[in-house]
Amino acid sequence: MKIAVASTGPTLDDNVEARFGRAAYFPIIDTDTMQYEPIENPNIALGGGAGIQSAQLMSEKGVTAVLTGNCGPNAFNVFGRAGVQVIVGVSGPVRSAVEQFKARSFSSASGPNVASHFGMNTAPIDPTPTGQPMTGPMGQGPGSGMGLGMGGGRGMGRGMGGGRGMGKGMGRGGGMGRGMGRGAGMGRGMGRAGGMGMAAAMDMPTGSPSTGPAAGFPEDTGLQNSEQELAALKQQAEMLEQQKQQIESRISELETSQELVAVVLPDKCGGCGICEDVCPANAIKVNGQAFVQPELCTGCRLCVGECPNNAVVLTQKRSN
Repeated sequence: MKIAVASTGPTLDDNVEARFGRAAYFPIIDTDTMQYEPIENPNIALGGGAGIQSAQLMSEKGVTAVLTGNCGPNAFNVFGRAGVQVIVGVSGPVRSAVEQFKARSFSSASGPNVASHFGMNTAPIDPTPTGQPMTGPMGQGPGSGMGLGMGGGRGMGRGMGGGRGMGKGMGRGGGMGRGMGRGAGMGRGMGRAGGMGMAAAMDMPTGSPSTGPAAGFPEDTGLQNSEQELAALKQQAEMLEQQKQQIESRISELETSQELVAVVLPDKCGGCGICEDVCPANAIKVNGQAFVQPELCTGCRLCVGECPNNAVVLTQKRSN
């Protein structure tokens, strides 16, 4: 049997990737011989439709089953039409996942387990040692989410976005950060001088003490420079404002999409069928030329982006 696994790397010792469409590689494995061919994912950087294109690629390779951490509705629909078995919730090394599959430890998914565009615009996810990807609202996002406090001065977290801890911890060393949102931590730095504190944005329980002897740090009555604290707060405020703008932009897109419907331009349509294949709502049919069933169309834009002839456009829905 030939199966494919969404993987973070090209070998059987790499981990199963939590996001199917954004996997770096798809090792295609013969379960009888364990020989495999690592296929690099050409769709990883697509702005949209990565899951659909990757699912079509796997179908073309003739696999009978796909193992992944998560699978969205668009890719799941492609696999369903191709008769490919989908197994989700898989984690750990690829080799171990294949052995579990051979031992019939997995069962096929009855439907997608994440929403469309899961994992878009995030850093690559490498599962934790327990095999479960970190997700959730309080510092449990994908990525390292870790702030390192460099003792004897100010805490130093790293990054914001892409799933890495937070910048400029505001402590007096140590850097006990607390992550917020999809791994893009917001370190509050409350460490004290005297040692390298390390705060994993995904591990610190809410309400845990972050300073003083109970946290394992010696008492220190020195105060952080107010200018440094002010700069750190301004940086955090700027990051929050950027997040707010991104969220508002996405809300606007979703609200607008509910009012739009795809329309095919007959003089440009070549009847290739690509729009019908990528439509997650099955709103497009091709009979010589494509036509859209407006009552089914959700205005998702996938057909617009995939049409090679620019024959599909979005227009305002007509009110009854």
